[in-house]
Amino acid sequence: MMFKQVKRILLASGSPRRHEYLSRYGLKFRVLTGDLEEKAFGGERPKDFTLRMALEKNKAVHCLADEDEIVISADTIVVIEDQIIGKPTSREHKLEILNRLNGEAHEVLTAYGVYDCQRDNYFSGFSRTKVLFQKMPREWIKAYADQDESDDKAGGYSIQGMGTFLVKSITGSFNNVVGFPIEKLLFDLHSKDYIQIEDKG
Repeated sequence: MMFKQVKRILLASGSPRRHEYLSRYGLKFRVLTGDLEEKAFGGERPKDFTLRMALEKNKAVHCLADEDEIVISADTIVVIEDQIIGKPTSREHKLEILNRLNGEAHEVLTAYGVYDCQRDNYFSGFSRTKVLFQKMPREWIKAYADQDESDDKAGGYSIQGMGTFLVKSITGSFNNVVGFPIEKLLFDLHSKDYIQIEDKG
């Protein structure tokens, strides 16, 4: 299914996965990102944090958007036992994260925000997915940690890459775990008339 755009898109994300998702549906966009400190406030709940980060990422660039653009931003986090697990900062940190997730259930939370420059209007969406890891031998975890495919991913793994072997089951959106609940975003963009289903006649 392809869409035609009513509004131009400014994507406030450098994520290759998010770029691929929008391109898959024929959407054209330009990319502009801001420099933000992604740190939770004391006592801030994971859902509140990811909604706030989606808003802040949007605000960081929407002053540079054109009037006929909408700005799309997103933030994805991994949560275990109500604690946010960020992106690995080193191989050792990635190994520590993966050992903690090994054989356990965690949640992947993604919030996205859309700002309409012309209407000066912002709305957000949210998705939550439960992921259960298989219990893997430590040498398997170590071997995966040595790979570089997940260096920039929350939780230190790539469900769409080699990291798929870690996952026993998921409950909820697979796309959300990749980093963009595209099924919800497309519905929202269509309901706001920012995109339309293309009729090939």
